[in-house]
Amino acid sequence: MRSFADAAQVLGELELRLMDVLWQTSPLTVRGVMARLGRPALAYTTIMTTLDRLYKKGLLARTKDGHAFAYQPAMDRGEYQRRVVAAAVTPLLAQGPGPV
Repeated sequence: MRSFADAAQVLGELELRLMDVLWQTSPLTVRGVMARLGRPALAYTTIMTTLDRLYKKGLLARTKDGHAFAYQPAMDRGEYQRRVVAAAVTPLLAQGPGPV
């Protein structure tokens, strides 16, 4: 299992788009996310795989909704941003104040 420090690296463009959708409205199934993304349309499997990766990184929580999963952010945008900054700054502080 990856740590949050690994997952906290900059999100890819699609990952960030999906997180933005879910930070605005959640929980959503893959089809719900697809409906809010608009054009250009992405494949269902692309969105499903990306949501699953975000879940495995600890950025999303999911619950069973019939035959599908409903996803929601595991933390709000502010908490995510704080963790990204902490993951980036902590190793620098361990080296002393020079790099900071």
